[in-house]
Amino acid sequence: MGILESIGKRRTYYQINKELPVAVEKIRKVVEQATELTPDAFNMKSARVVLALGAKQDALWDAVYDAFGGIVAEP
Repeated sequence: MGILESIGKRRTYYQINKELPVAVEKIRKVVEQATELTPDAFNMKSARVVLALGAKQDALWDAVYDAFGGIVAEP
């Protein structure tokens, strides 16, 4: 098998769930720092991040499922 075939067949499977391995405040701090340090055009700092956790996360995914009309599978 060649390198391109290997790359084409590569897949990563994650065990994604709602359990947070770290505190919410630590997540918030890392996201804020990453957003601040990410370069952008003309140093305008126009990047925005929405951190949806708990009930807000559920509401966000419900809106995604509704917007895509069933195309996105609900886990």
